[in-house]
Amino acid sequence: MTGTTGEPVGHEHGHVPGGLPGADSGGIAFAGRHLDAATFAGDDGRSDPALVDALTDLTRVGSPEHVRRVMDLLAHARVLVPIVATPSSAAAARHGVEGEDFDDSAQMATVTLTAPDGRRAFPVFTGVEAVTAWDPQGRPTPKLMPEVARTAVEEGCDTLLVDLGSPHAAVLRLPHLWALAQERPWLPPHEDPVVKLAVAEAAQGIDGLVRARAEDGTALHGPGVLRLVLVLRPGLDQRDVDTIVTLVGERLAAEPEVRIRIADLAVALHRGEAGEPAPPSGEEDDEDAV
Repeated sequence: MTGTTGEPVGHEHGHVPGGLPGADSGGIAFAGRHLDAATFAGDDGRSDPALVDALTDLTRVGSPEHVRRVMDLLAHARVLVPIVATPSSAAAARHGVEGEDFDDSAQMATVTLTAPDGRRAFPVFTGVEAVTAWDPQGRPTPKLMPEVARTAVEEGCDTLLVDLGSPHAAVLRLPHLWALAQERPWLPPHEDPVVKLAVAEAAQGIDGLVRARAEDGTALHGPGVLRLVLVLRPGLDQRDVDTIVTLVGERLAAEPEVRIRIADLAVALHRGEAGEPAPPSGEEDDEDAV
């Protein structure tokens, strides 16, 4: 990812990806959710040892249980956002012109990182030492994690980078970001009642599809992957199968509240008879990653 500065501090974007203007996907306004500086009076800027330990365990194991522990701690954590000085556009335009003084007045801006594919990430840090180790010029600004998550959403980011450059650096994906922003507990997608209900509803009324269920895809597909098991009527040709998979995917993608709760999806196809129980999840499948 390449580094870029965000909008000057205090800038309002006016829209939130996947939501209403100025609101989260639940219709709750982001604007005005700011903290008084007195909130952090007496904060010495040190990292929370419990949070660092949880991040370290997450980088070593990466199980849903470790993700849940990190998310529970972050939900109430004070984090530090690096603020950097950037030359004003007018000053930058004049810089280097012979005979004209350079006004190096600067605006203070947050930092976002942009991947080659355009995805944007928002770096946050648990302590002052972590900030200065990453960028000695960054000014650590304390904020509560939910406020930072809402800022990241407003900036169009889909990833949070925690303690970037440290041995316990962690990458939190879109579902984690939105859970923090909405101040709700994070659940693995296969346990999330919103996702489970959406999967059940997406399977309704599709000819050839017996049923669908959500499973943990961590072991077979990687951390954070939802395994969507589709039980199909025998005798379908490839075109029928492709149509079913596409239709279920489109129905899930049409629900904004579902999209922000699923980072990655893998589809597993089972052949069965209508009314028969689906084969055990460990049995051989025909699988498509989507």
